[in-house]
Amino acid sequence: MLNNVPSGINAMARNVIIRHPNAYNCEVYRRQIGRPDPEAGGAPTLGGMMVLNPEDEDDIRWEMVGLGFALPAEQFQPSQMMDRRDANNGYADELRFLVEPEEMIGEPGGFEVKNRDVIYLLLGEGEQAPKIAYEIVAVEAVVNVPPFVPRYVVNRRDDLDIIDPDEPEDDEIA
Repeated sequence: MLNNVPSGINAMARNVIIRHPNAYNCEVYRRQIGRPDPEAGGAPTLGGMMVLNPEDEDDIRWEMVGLGFALPAEQFQPSQMMDRRDANNGYADELRFLVEPEEMIGEPGGFEVKNRDVIYLLLGEGEQAPKIAYEIVAVEAVVNVPPFVPRYVVNRRDDLDIIDPDEPEDDEIA
């Protein structure tokens, strides 16, 4: 009976996130390792040596997991404005978002947001819209009764931003 409370909170949070006027449309990507045998003897290796974490991998590609909505979940703090005065840059390196997939888990297109996923906030509509990248580094529990209500701690990944899709990537410039 007690788990009805967080289930209800999850359902309400989903509706609020999807319908909130400050929510961003987002794309969620997951890191995929491209080498043919990602594990040998139960531990990831690279050239026969143990790999400390996925950042040590040489062949990484990002695959889109699905579409969703991301709502900033920070307490407001004063911060520097952009030059156009239409948004602020945030006051910290670490931000928090509530993220909901467009489709629920179990339905076609539904997925679970996981640690180390990268979310792209879409700043506009269409393929020409800039995409700002954030990597999920931790998941916090907002309610301490299962099923938990997750809030995602993210760090900026400006090395993955897509500001102008028509410009060539760094490796295409050569």
